[in-house]
Amino acid sequence: MSVPHTNSELTTLTPLKIGLLGNGFILDTFHVPVLRNLGQSVELTAVAGRDPGKVEIFRKRWGIRTGYSGEDCIEELCSNPEVDIVIVALPNYLHLKAIQSAAENHKHVICEKPLARNAKEALDALNIVQRYGVIHCYAENQLFIPQVVKSRQLIRDGALGKLTGVRSREAHSGPHSAWFYDAEKAGGGVLLDMGCHSIETARNLIGSKPVAVDAWCATLQHKIAIEDNSLVLVKYEGECIAQCENSWTTKGGLDIRLEIYGTEGSIFIDVTRETGMRLFTTGKGKGVGYIIEKADQTAGWLFPLTSEAYTYGYFDEFSYFLQTIRSGERPFETFQDGYVVNQIMDEAYKSARDANKWSTLKLN
Repeated sequence: MSVPHTNSELTTLTPLKIGLLGNGFILDTFHVPVLRNLGQSVELTAVAGRDPGKVEIFRKRWGIRTGYSGEDCIEELCSNPEVDIVIVALPNYLHLKAIQSAAENHKHVICEKPLARNAKEALDALNIVQRYGVIHCYAENQLFIPQVVKSRQLIRDGALGKLTGVRSREAHSGPHSAWFYDAEKAGGGVLLDMGCHSIETARNLIGSKPVAVDAWCATLQHKIAIEDNSLVLVKYEGECIAQCENSWTTKGGLDIRLEIYGTEGSIFIDVTRETGMRLFTTGKGKGVGYIIEKADQTAGWLFPLTSEAYTYGYFDEFSYFLQTIRSGERPFETFQDGYVVNQIMDEAYKSARDANKWSTLKLN
């Protein structure tokens, strides 16, 4: 077992040494570019994944010192004494195993959403990090979207009066990896994959206790055994309600929108359509390239984003988490929050199975 890193050792002069569990889309497109932009304050020390070829390609592309592959790659990375922090960006069914290995080796943990496939696994993950006393960060990037941060401040300052409702939507045409469609590996469909975003963003903005859930789930397009569309209503103390819409069948690129209503005002957020830039192209020329996540097309009217990592909140998310780990502070978004989200989603699935009946929440 490695010697635990004390926070006094993680001084402002010491690069935080990071181990990456995973080498897929989320790391390659968002996490690693953000970490690279943080400069000398971080060092990408190791990466791990099952496929040796993919790990080696990823390692070389990003200049990472060590790569681990095969069945024992999680344990090998987590036991590396050079690693301070482990980022878990693996398929959902491996989250608990990865968190346990990291915590047992006294590594601080940042876990990509959702925390787990269900509330039981999420509680196990929370208990493990608390037992070993490591800092645990639940990576819900939408809380760090600049417009969401500003909205939260406006709500707390009373600009909207008493909050009455939040509509939170995230949708696209479907995931990028096959495991998302596997009920056993993923734990659920779009409700679990994207609903965790919409549910937690609304909960964070509302700021009171959720008390009941009503939900609808359906498979409308993809030939899969799990839902590709969902609608979740979450009732909060004080009669505020959150409407959380999610879809794997929406064409036209990633769609993230929020509507926030209060007795004295409203806020409307659209970060993926109102990008400040519109492009029309016939698609016959060269150089269109990457437009936006899940863009579906490279011709016609397009809405390019100049920096998805910043727009979606990843840059501020990782800057904040690494700052709290370096200072030894408890972050405002932890595995406790991830556990609450999993409890809400469990009750949403229960409600959907019970013909959309309201399900009372008994949060632990």
